[in-house]
Amino acid sequence: MAEYDRKIDDGISELQRKTEAFLIKMERIAETPEGVYTQHIGFYDEIKVDLSALSVRADAIALNDLTSQQIGLLQDSFKKLEEQHKKGLKAVMIESIRQSLNTQFTAILKLEVAKKRDLKERKRK
Repeated sequence: MAEYDRKIDDGISELQRKTEAFLIKMERIAETPEGVYTQHIGFYDEIKVDLSALSVRADAIALNDLTSQQIGLLQDSFKKLEEQHKKGLKAVMIESIRQSLNTQFTAILKLEVAKKRDLKERKRK
């Protein structure tokens, strides 16, 4: 298992914050002209850049396969969200999207926290 990586921890936390801000906004404006996909391409582009950077970082760390896999699953979830948004995102969909993404964010953060705890225990010995 790889050691704790603060940049992955901070990056995932920031990505969750950006995502929550987007979902709160979409709850208000979904199904309006302001809520259509073309008005939010910048959000998806920014998320893709953030996830790519996190993925490259995770892949560069030895023994970090689980974190890399989890980030890959998160990338897939954002691809699905973007595809759904292109078709039409409805306000009633937002809560289930939030729960799904937060489950993935939480899994990644729990893994990093476990790595951090393991690092602290090794330092005490």
